[in-house]
Amino acid sequence: MNKADRNRYICVAVTALVQGLILGVYALITSGMPALERLNITPPDFLYMMPLGVIVIVPMVFWLSQEQWGRRLWIMLAGLTAVLTVLWLYRLWTFSGSTEINSASFTQKADLIRTSLAVFLVIPYFQCRIISWSWHIPYTEIFFQLCRNVFLLFQAMIVEGVFWGMLIVGGLLFDIITASGVVSMILFNPFVAVPLAMIIMAVSISVAIKHPGIDSLGRWLLSVLAWLLPFFSLLSLAFLVCILWGGTRGLHALWNTGQASTLMLLLQAGTIILANAAWLDGSKSAFRTRSIDMLAQVSLLCLPVYSVLCFYSLSLRISQYGLTTDRIQAVFLTVISATWGIAYAGTVIARNWPVSLGRVNTACVLFLTLIVLLMNSPVLDPLRLSADDQIDRLNSGKVQPKNFDYGYLSSLGRFGRRYINELKNKPKSSSTLKHEGLIFTFEPDKVLIMSADKSVLGTVRGSFAPGIKHSVKTVPVPPNFEIDGKIYRPLYVPNISGFIGAHAPN
Repeated sequence: MNKADRNRYICVAVTALVQGLILGVYALITSGMPALERLNITPPDFLYMMPLGVIVIVPMVFWLSQEQWGRRLWIMLAGLTAVLTVLWLYRLWTFSGSTEINSASFTQKADLIRTSLAVFLVIPYFQCRIISWSWHIPYTEIFFQLCRNVFLLFQAMIVEGVFWGMLIVGGLLFDIITASGVVSMILFNPFVAVPLAMIIMAVSISVAIKHPGIDSLGRWLLSVLAWLLPFFSLLSLAFLVCILWGGTRGLHALWNTGQASTLMLLLQAGTIILANAAWLDGSKSAFRTRSIDMLAQVSLLCLPVYSVLCFYSLSLRISQYGLTTDRIQAVFLTVISATWGIAYAGTVIARNWPVSLGRVNTACVLFLTLIVLLMNSPVLDPLRLSADDQIDRLNSGKVQPKNFDYGYLSSLGRFGRRYINELKNKPKSSSTLKHEGLIFTFEPDKVLIMSADKSVLGTVRGSFAPGIKHSVKTVPVPPNFEIDGKIYRPLYVPNISGFIGAHAPN
């Protein structure tokens, strides 16, 4: 082993260990921390806002690109780190000063999924540029570099599965003999499990890169996957025929599953992946007969139909309950799959398939990257879009104040907190209710108790006006008190946002 390889392996091992330890801390914090709660330890807020993009993506790109060891690789990694740091700083700004900082982990994970997808599709171009040091790179080289990355990760996951399967079985057998349970407890400790998993993944990628058979194995897998596409075409046709045959009843049955969009997105993703496995870089087809080739193209023509159904399914949920960060994530996936689907179907109709496959994929990847960057900015930030839509539904009367989820609004970072503050400072109008012959007029700082002829019997002062309530609450008042010579007993009068404490005479 020469000095360069030794340094490379050391860097791979160190980055895997450091990444695993940091992710172990993050997993411990976001899992509820029963151990820390027993010790009465509260972690600082900044641990909830770790730069996951930098921690997860940069080491992974380094492991996949370690063959290009040298100054060019470090320049690429530095540029990637700078971009991911900027995206993280924006997300940190959106949650700065928030009392709901623990909810940031869910937003960060969604950001990580989108960013990882974009980086994984873009990085093969820069890997090829490191090799050739030219901006004019044939699509064929980019495509096979992407496939190589996929196969490296695929074999790493297989190694992980086998390793952990053997380790868990061995640990259970050891615990049976010793009856201690210590081994299983150690294996499921995030500080042990996560670093060990990262080291195994990094080592398996490094070993596979040096093995000359990885590329031939990948091409064999592509040829096998390609022959699944005709069956996908038959499945797509059968599905659409059933939908058309069932009409509105078939659509209602599909919506009632609650998983319609997810299933159709998976079907679209599978079709797109198999299409690239079948036609590779667009230079040739995996099918020798024209009839099978045309049957395989039928699945591409079905993609826009799935996109329309997905958009319709999402529109039903959004019209009922408004935009949330989860639904915006679903819209993102639907838009991306629709982009590929419409582009593929249009290319088939224009009879440019598969010659234009490279140009279509390149344009779609650039569009995906642009959307990801915009979703990590105020332009298309899911937090801002959700907060704006939720408050619009409240102001327009689509949702009543008593049914509004103020807790969710407050979890939307600084955008939600801004609207919460506006609602708190908004002047509250009085409301009048009748109960047991008395009239209760609720004002911002008091409740007027009047008789049927509207003569004021007394006043109860306090913050009784309808306000922001996350659950049914009551206003504490004395059990019995006297107003104008009459003894009043406790009584709860329903108001528009819960129950307000009031009193009626004995």
